Amino acid sequence: MTIDGTSPTKIVRPESIEEFSELISGEKGAIVPFGAGTQTFFGNPLRRADCAVDLRALSRITEYVPADLTIHVEAGVTLQRLEHTLLENNQFLPLDPFNGPEATIGGIAAANAQGPFRAVGTIRDWIIGMRVVEVDGRVSKAGGRVVKNVTGYDLQKLYTGSLGTLAIIVEISLKLRAKFARTATVVARFGDLDSAAACVAALRKGPLQPISCEWAGPENEIWLRFGEHPRAVDWQLKNLPGADWQLLEGTGENAAWDRLRDRYNAFDPIVVRAIGLPTAVREIIEEYRPTAWIAHALNGIVLMQLSSPQEIARIRQRFRVVIEKAPLAVRREIPTFGLNDAEYDLMKKMKDAFDPQGRLNPGRHVDGERYH
Repeated sequence: MTIDGTSPTKIVRPESIEEFSELISGEKGAIVPFGAGTQTFFGNPLRRADCAVDLRALSRITEYVPADLTIHVEAGVTLQRLEHTLLENNQFLPLDPFNGPEATIGGIAAANAQGPFRAVGTIRDWIIGMRVVEVDGRVSKAGGRVVKNVTGYDLQKLYTGSLGTLAIIVEISLKLRAKFARTATVVARFGDLDSAAACVAALRKGPLQPISCEWAGPENEIWLRFGEHPRAVDWQLKNLPGADWQLLEGTGENAAWDRLRDRYNAFDPIVVRAIGLPTAVREIIEEYRPTAWIAHALNGIVLMQLSSPQEIARIRQRFRVVIEKAPLAVRREIPTFGLNDAEYDLMKKMKDAFDPQGRLNPGRHVDGERYH
């Protein structure tokens, strides 16, 4: 196993949280957690790896309370397995990260991975609690196990997206929702950027409430997905902005979104996430002219394929840019998150407080931002 050109001295595969805690308490070197390995390319380059921890055996659903719309799972449970479990009670978790259903819940949380369901939030919005293993092996809790929990700090939100650099996520408590009674997807292709942007503007200002709204280019396709009571879906379909919409439902609908995921995963060699106001999506696309893009059009997020690393600095002059994927040589030269000084100072203090010796996934997050 090699991550960013670095191979661990050893790999351990704990089968319980208690075993994992004991292993970590005796480890003195750099610790690198991983799950399905679907996002090992994300983040600043790993600096060193003495002990890699394979978390896939932590795969138990520890408690599921359908009546409370909550479920508690270990970090190695895959999204696909979770979805199948929830279907038994006509429930679901609105997540569809671009790294696919084989990704583990712990990995999705560690990277705050997202996909077209971004319109209804990321996994951070559905987590109500966590158990984590700290760098010294201690097991600690954050949040709670019920939806109405208001005590303590929301540390689970801090751990989400931290790439295992503050503590290692081992169990996650999630709130759920009832499965949509009906979903339907419509796709329309527009002749140019102006007409696609006009459609997005009409959606943003209008009464429709899609659960996914993607603007894919260079084809200038608008993808909308609706999920609700069948009559509510019908009403939204009848009130779409004017265009030649293709309607997709059932297996055809799911297959279409799989194809959009494949399109994103084929972006190469550099993929960035540009973040602005929802009203800035057109400006980002028009100004920087990516060779291909998929925008979460109602959230101000544009995932862009770039051909040159020099474009990253140009976009960062006006917008927040996170590098989603890039060759190792590029990631060694350009920081992934592009933190400003105030952000860096605050996050570095947090890293030093949780991991004073910098042994958890060294270099992957804030501690890799100033060594380029």
